[in-house]
Amino acid sequence: MANTINVPRSHLIMGLCLPLAVLVGYFLAQPMESGSFAVVVLVISVLCFPLLMKWHHPLLILSWNSVANPLFLPGRPALWMLMALTSLFFAVLGRSVNPRRRFIQAPSFTKPLIFLLGVVMVTAMMTGGLGLRSLGSGRYGGKSYFFIIAAAMGYFAFTSQRVPAQKAGLYVSMFFLSGLTAVIGDLAYVIGPGSILMYVFVPDSGIERMGDAVNSMPGMIRFGALPVAGAAIYAWLLARHGVIGILDLRRPWRLMVILLAAMGCLISGYRSSIILFGLTFGCVFWLEGLHRTRFLAILTGAAILAAAVILPQTAKLPLMAQRSLSFLPVPVDPMAKESAKSSTEWRIEMWKLVLPQVPKYLIKGKGYALDPNDLFMAQLSAQHGFGIQAAGSLVAGDYHNGPLSVLIPFGVFGAAAFIWILVAGVRLLNHYHQFGDPALQRINTLLLATFVAKAALFVFVFGSLSTDLFIFTGLVGLGISLNGPPQPALEQETSAEALTVFSERAY
Repeated sequence: MANTINVPRSHLIMGLCLPLAVLVGYFLAQPMESGSFAVVVLVISVLCFPLLMKWHHPLLILSWNSVANPLFLPGRPALWMLMALTSLFFAVLGRSVNPRRRFIQAPSFTKPLIFLLGVVMVTAMMTGGLGLRSLGSGRYGGKSYFFIIAAAMGYFAFTSQRVPAQKAGLYVSMFFLSGLTAVIGDLAYVIGPGSILMYVFVPDSGIERMGDAVNSMPGMIRFGALPVAGAAIYAWLLARHGVIGILDLRRPWRLMVILLAAMGCLISGYRSSIILFGLTFGCVFWLEGLHRTRFLAILTGAAILAAAVILPQTAKLPLMAQRSLSFLPVPVDPMAKESAKSSTEWRIEMWKLVLPQVPKYLIKGKGYALDPNDLFMAQLSAQHGFGIQAAGSLVAGDYHNGPLSVLIPFGVFGAAAFIWILVAGVRLLNHYHQFGDPALQRINTLLLATFVAKAALFVFVFGSLSTDLFIFTGLVGLGISLNGPPQPALEQETSAEALTVFSERAY
């Protein structure tokens, strides 16, 4: 019989680590080479494999609202996309080796999402394929398809595990407060182009500055990080304390923080950010039932008093704050008014050209694939005055309008699927709001309010299916992960019990 060779564990680890260290050191000698970088990333990924197997679900939640785009990867995918793919992979792997690890079932939302995916894939195959330019394709547009696919994958990854009840507050904080990473890009821009942070976090304010320099409007600098960070803060506060807790004057810091978050949205220069804040706050206020209490009169009086004091002084506010308020009938600086007006006219001019094309794409959508030569010629024509200024966005399918971003690429079938998603999402989150765990009442209220507010903004103000779908799937996925599968029997039982109590009180 052969002798058994006993190798100490420390020797085995050393024998594996030393060659690996030599290999990594060799490739790090030329870090700017794409092959060297790929090998280093591959080695780090393999070493992180055990950690991802255990923590992929909380890492997915943490990355969902983060503003990070690793520039060293082809196509510059967002971090949440990578984590959606990774988390779903490990979830399916865990399910295959352990039959007890089942996905949380919510068919009312899963069915329309799968239907939308089917419409997207069929449209892509009928309009020239996905067109991933970063992988060598001769066409553009594949990234928009990947946004939609990743949003659906993230939803299924969310529903792969139930969030522990005792950690619900922590997971919700990770989900919303990860949006604060938006300011890291601006910090990287301030530090300088050599900062390593710029390889992961895109500086929004830097992009705005470059655009303003081209447009010869040095005073109009919009800060794209502020509305994202502000939304992260006020959403977290509303999920943790609700409107009733924020208005508690015994803890004034809550009111101060949410006012600072609203101020960040205001001075960002984006009208949609302040509208979204108002919609979210109003929805939470309504869902908490405060419109039937004295708080309605108190807030109404405070709002009227603040408007009477502040609005006449709007012209003295920072220029970008004036631009954010320019949709109101208040006096603003001519530069801010012209900036907002030109933006609105730019969109209306594009919509006038797009609307006649809607019947053409009702059955077979246009899809996202496009010829880069068409995009180049459209931009060149706009620069030389031979076309509208929105010609590049028009060719690229960036319509700055939610309904058009669904109808043109995917026709009436895509529109029906998306409407189904919105209705199913509202019904499911409303079910959790009414019949969910009382300990999660404020969280469920905020999830429903955010979903409704974002849907209203998407339909009536600004939206894009490819870049906004992950917001809807993330909110619903987190709600399912927190609450578990909806219980129709419990809903009927609760409704019957409430009816009985009401009848007894009536007599």
